[in-house]
Amino acid sequence: MLELKDIKKSYKIGPIELEVLKGISLFIDKGELLSIMGPSGCGKSTLMNIIGLLDKPTSGSYLISNNQISYTDDDKLSNIRNRKIGFVFQNYHLLPKLNALDNVSIPLIYRGDKKQERRRKSLDFLKKVDMHTRAYHRPSELSGGQQQRVAIARALVGNPSIILADEPTGALDTKIGDEIMNLFKKLNKDESITIIIITHDPNIAKECSRVVYMKDGLIHDHKI
Repeated sequence: MLELKDIKKSYKIGPIELEVLKGISLFIDKGELLSIMGPSGCGKSTLMNIIGLLDKPTSGSYLISNNQISYTDDDKLSNIRNRKIGFVFQNYHLLPKLNALDNVSIPLIYRGDKKQERRRKSLDFLKKVDMHTRAYHRPSELSGGQQQRVAIARALVGNPSIILADEPTGALDTKIGDEIMNLFKKLNKDESITIIIITHDPNIAKECSRVVYMKDGLIHDHKI
């Protein structure tokens, strides 16, 4: 499904070149519920950005469904990102002036779906995350857990094959965080969506079927 081969990523900071990823090779099968775990600064978020086509590696290769990603065509990358990948972030990233329904429909606007179809699909996915009764509430009228459910519906509405979640329970208390993880597990089981969760929390990681540990820009096959 996803295969990264010797991925390296460096950033130039003045005269200094900072190597963040030092040669990541990783295979993620279709339908996996995977956690990438490690301390702050180990390269987790950089790796997520590369998996999500938000950034490109300095070297190495990346395949999605056996197709090698080329970084020469930004429009093609945007199309792959829009159709294959859904994102869930720690701070939800909902637009404050839009209600839940309109926030969920945003990815479909970029696809060119008509308004009636956008609303139908968005409401269907709000139902999947048990938020359809709050469809016309703005983010300020929702709790943190409710906002994250809306964000998950937005990630799902385009029927992606991959969900990338960066610290998705980090801003939530333990009880609500457990509810969000149970939702991820249900979606993974019922919809066979590949879900990759970036976390530093061992309690979140142990809920996943596989855990990959990172340290100092490298993957380790043992707990750190």
